[in-house]
Amino acid sequence: MELSFTVHGRSCDLALHPVSKKNAQIVAEHGSGIYAMKQMNWWRKGKTNTWGMRIDQDCAIIVTLDGKPIDVDRSMITRNPVKIRRRIYLESKAKYIAVLGYDNEVCKFSWRWDNITHFDQSQFEFMVHQWDRIMGEDNYFILDDIRYGGNFANEHHWCEAKGFTLIEPKVIDLEQVRKEFQDNGFIENKGTSFPAPSIKNFPGTHGTRRDSKEIAAQA
Repeated sequence: MELSFTVHGRSCDLALHPVSKKNAQIVAEHGSGIYAMKQMNWWRKGKTNTWGMRIDQDCAIIVTLDGKPIDVDRSMITRNPVKIRRRIYLESKAKYIAVLGYDNEVCKFSWRWDNITHFDQSQFEFMVHQWDRIMGEDNYFILDDIRYGGNFANEHHWCEAKGFTLIEPKVIDLEQVRKEFQDNGFIENKGTSFPAPSIKNFPGTHGTRRDSKEIAAQA
């Protein structure tokens, strides 16, 4: 049998990129204007980005077996957010990270597995990131990938993209995040947003989201 898992909603391409004090100040001072600076276009380069689908009340989830829809418990998708990438930042020497990219491109992600002999929804494994405190929004889940029965999908498709607008960039003070970890022995996924740097004369962010067509025109 053929198993298909499809999410139709908002996709995101977000980067958590280590930055120096100087670049942290540039991000805060220029706001969305940094997207026009080619040297600041980190969210499309390197290995610091997280690309996936937002799992929220607005997204549609369709699971089929040989083309026939089947019911699944969608709460299992966000039940156990992964914490794999957290150590990359906490154990680094970086003092600040910039949050850049977009999170509102309407599109469709589909995963397909072949030769399924028996369906059991408990065999799904979801790689989901919870970014409540990074993005300042409750229940901010990003679906990165899915396995079924321990196997990645035979095919993975991304389609029907409608365009996006870029988020207002922000900077997170990693030293304060590390202090929280040292004090508590863990970091909560939920709660107040991670703190911005307490740099002297550090300006607040400003600006507006920029449309993908505007960015393409400057590329």
